[in-house]
Amino acid sequence: MKGWLRYAIGLDAGHSAGAAGAWYVTGRALGQGGIANGPWATALNYGTAGADARTRAIVARRGILALPSTETVYWNATTDSDGQPLDGSCTYAMTGKEMDARWWSVTLYDKAGFLIANPAGIWSFSGASIGEEERGGWRVVVGPARPATGHWLPSKQGQGFELTLRMYNPGPGFRASPATAVLPGLKKESC
Repeated sequence: MKGWLRYAIGLDAGHSAGAAGAWYVTGRALGQGGIANGPWATALNYGTAGADARTRAIVARRGILALPSTETVYWNATTDSDGQPLDGSCTYAMTGKEMDARWWSVTLYDKAGFLIANPAGIWSFSGASIGEEERGGWRVVVGPARPATGHWLPSKQGQGFELTLRMYNPGPGFRASPATAVLPGLKKESC
C-alpha cells in the first residue's frame, strides 16, 4: 500500500473517531457541571462567556439557548431519587414545594433532548399549574398512564427519558446554596 494512501486512511480514521467522540460527549445530558441536589444536577456557567468549550458545545447541540444563572438555572435529572435511570414504562411521583424562583417549570424530554410526542399534548409542569391549596406541597405523576386525578407528565412506554427543571430569576436563598435548595423529589412508584 502506498504511503500517501495509508496516511489518508489514518487521517480519515482519526477524524471519524474524533467526530464520534465529540458527538457522544456533547449528546450527554446537561447538568454534568458538578452541582448535585437529589436527582438533579446543574452547572452555573450555562449561557456565560466563562463556560468551557465542552459546556458551550452541549448547550449549542441541545439547543436550549441558555441564559446565565443569574436569570435561569437549568437542572437535569436522568435518574430517580434512588439513582435508577428514568424509564418511560415506570410511574414516578414527583413531589415538591414552592421553589425560590420567580417562575419555574419541569419539562420531559427523550434521551436526545427532544420532546416526546404524546396524545395529551402535555410536556411540562410549572409553578403556574399549582393551585392555591398546593402551595405547601404538590405532586405530579410522571408515567405512561394518566392518573385518575391530579397532575400528569406523560412518558412513553419502553423509552428512557430525562427531566429539565428551569428556575427563572432564582432568589438570593437559592443562589447562596444551590446544592441544598429545596428541589422536587422523584420516587419510582411502579414499573
